[in-house]
Amino acid sequence: MNKSIDEFKSLIDEEFITKGKLFYNKSLKNISWFKAGGRAGVLYIPSDQYDLSWFFGMLESAGIHPKINVFGRLSNVLIRDKGLSSFAILIPPSFSKFNILENNTIEVGSGMLDKDFTKIALENEIGGMEFLSGIPGNLGGAIAMNAGCYGMEIKDIFVEAKVMNKDGSITILKNDQMHFSYRNSIIKNDQIIISGIFRGNKKSKKKIMEKLKEIELKKKNTQPSGVATGGSTFKNPKEAKAWELIKSVGLSGFQLGGAMISPEHNNFFINTGNATANDFEDLGNLVIEKVKDKHGITLEWEIRIVGDS
Repeated sequence: MNKSIDEFKSLIDEEFITKGKLFYNKSLKNISWFKAGGRAGVLYIPSDQYDLSWFFGMLESAGIHPKINVFGRLSNVLIRDKGLSSFAILIPPSFSKFNILENNTIEVGSGMLDKDFTKIALENEIGGMEFLSGIPGNLGGAIAMNAGCYGMEIKDIFVEAKVMNKDGSITILKNDQMHFSYRNSIIKNDQIIISGIFRGNKKSKKKIMEKLKEIELKKKNTQPSGVATGGSTFKNPKEAKAWELIKSVGLSGFQLGGAMISPEHNNFFINTGNATANDFEDLGNLVIEKVKDKHGITLEWEIRIVGDS
C-alpha cells in the first residue's frame, strides 16, 4: 500500500461520503476479459459525473495526487499479476444515458457498450455506427483508442467528447482536437471521457440490419468465441496484418503456460483456463521477438498493459 493510499484511507475514515462504490485491495481478475491479473490498491466506481467530480475535488482539496488508471469494461487491458499499487477508476453502465440530436447525431455516455450503441442507432435509423458492433468494450475506451474495424474508425463518426480532468474540471474536445491516429488519441490515462457525440447518416433499419449481420458473420467465422480473450493483441503495422505475421513465424495455436494464440485468429490471445497475466505478456514478447527476427518488423501492443512489474 503506497503513501497516497494510506493518506486516502485516513481521509475516508473521517469525512468521505459518496454514492459511488469504494474497494481496497480489490481483485480485478474476474472482471477482466482475460480472466487474469492482480489487484487494485484502491478501486472507485462512481455513480455519475457529479459523483466523480466530487471525488476528484476531495482528493485535490486534501492534497492527494495519486496516479490513476481509468478502465471501462477491461476488454483490451492486461493487468499485471502484481496489480496496481495506485488508484483505479471503473466507469460503470450508469454512464450510459443518451440523447438523439438533430442531423443523425447521438450524444451518449461513455459507459455504454459499443454493441448497445449500435442498437440505439438502428432503432433511430442512423447508419455509420455498425462497425462498433464488432468491437468489445464501451464507448469511452473506443474513443480514447480510436477503435475501429472493417474499414471504419471512431474518428469517422466522432463530433466531440466531454472529458473530465484530474481536478474535476470539464473540457470539450472536438474531432480536430483529439489528434486521432491509428488506435490512439490525445486522451491521457488520467483523463476520463464522460460522454461523446457521434454523427452518422440516414439509413433504413433494413440496411443497418444487413450490415450488422454481415459483421456478426465475419466475427463468427474469423474470431474465437466463448473463451476469455482481450480482442486484437497487436496493432497492424503498415507492411502487413499482425495475424499474418504471427502465422508466418509458426506460432498459430502456440501455448505458453495457460495463454494461447488462437488458431482461429492469430492476433487473439486466449486463456485456456489458468493463464496468468505474466503468461500473456511473455507470449506477446515472444511473438514480437520472432516476428522481428524474421521480418524486421516490430509489432506494437494494442492491448494496454498496466500494473507493477
